[in-house]
Amino acid sequence: MAEHGYRGASIGAIEEAVGLAPRAGGFYRHFKNKEEILFEAMDAYSKEILAELDEMKTMPAGTPHEELTWMTRHVVDHAARHKSLRLVLRRDGRNLPRVLERIRAFNQGDAWDVFVEWTRKQLGKKRVDQAVKQHTFLIFSTLALILYLQDYGEIPLSLDKDDVLEHWVARSIDYLEGYVGK
Repeated sequence: MAEHGYRGASIGAIEEAVGLAPRAGGFYRHFKNKEEILFEAMDAYSKEILAELDEMKTMPAGTPHEELTWMTRHVVDHAARHKSLRLVLRRDGRNLPRVLERIRAFNQGDAWDVFVEWTRKQLGKKRVDQAVKQHTFLIFSTLALILYLQDYGEIPLSLDKDDVLEHWVARSIDYLEGYVGK
């Protein structure tokens, strides 16, 4: 699917790519259709990144800069390891309503909750309120752009990705500290 797209990847080609005899029915012993392959891949992707981010709960508390750097590195590295899946989902997901719904549910659910909780803690809030959600959106929408650029190529203007991420972390912490200081 990464090479030919969702619609362009035939069941026979998928069977052949995973070592099954093409058009011998092996695919249908495991899946009802191609959409189920995407669901399985998305579920594995989601569980893996959430497990990685969950590790942060067991780490000794660091500075906000250290924590955001750690989270960012994990998210960016995880996305890079799964670039082909992310490209299929970006390219073909919008034309597959059930796939698109799963993507939205993850991005606006479990993944979002991790970032909201981190932001709530940084702002010293006892509960998640509108301000926490707004700050989370402002901070992490830039990370979403970085992931998008990584999926489709390189950071523009010949900028170094590590420098961009470090600058983004530093400015995000400055932004939060400015809000808390008010």
